[in-house]
Amino acid sequence: MQFQVPQFIETEDKIVGPLTLRQFLYVGGAAGLCFLLYFTVQLWLAVILSIFLLSISVTLAFIKVGGRPLIHVALSAFGFYWKPQVYVWQPEHPGTAKSEASMKPLAPAGLSLSDIVSGAALRNVWQNLQTGSKISDKQFLGKAEERYEVFQRQSGERQAARRVDYR
Repeated sequence: MQFQVPQFIETEDKIVGPLTLRQFLYVGGAAGLCFLLYFTVQLWLAVILSIFLLSISVTLAFIKVGGRPLIHVALSAFGFYWKPQVYVWQPEHPGTAKSEASMKPLAPAGLSLSDIVSGAALRNVWQNLQTGSKISDKQFLGKAEERYEVFQRQSGERQAARRVDYR
């Protein structure tokens, strides 16, 4: 049984001529405001405000940044600058004292606090993650012949894998 998969789901429908509904509302709203300005304020002020309003509406209606409409980018930027930028670290065990004796049970087996601070633990974890086994620095440096390759799955996802040549 075959099913038809919808395509072009991110494309907006053209409602009013070559314009989408969003584009039409931006341009039509600005045109309506310009029409009201013509009858409510002096002509020179109406022209200046109309040029300003129409340029903003055309910019919001037609310009995209990174495939996203400009209004989404502007709202994201406004939210980023308006919200507080405070990042607070919350420890897992706030009641424990921060001494080597109290940190020993929390550390993985075989690691001292000085190893953790110096970054040896992170390096070893990274090596174990990359190779899939626990090896020492000497063994790791000796395996220079191993290679990693990037391959692409049928879904388009790229993934790195260790290449093993059996002799």
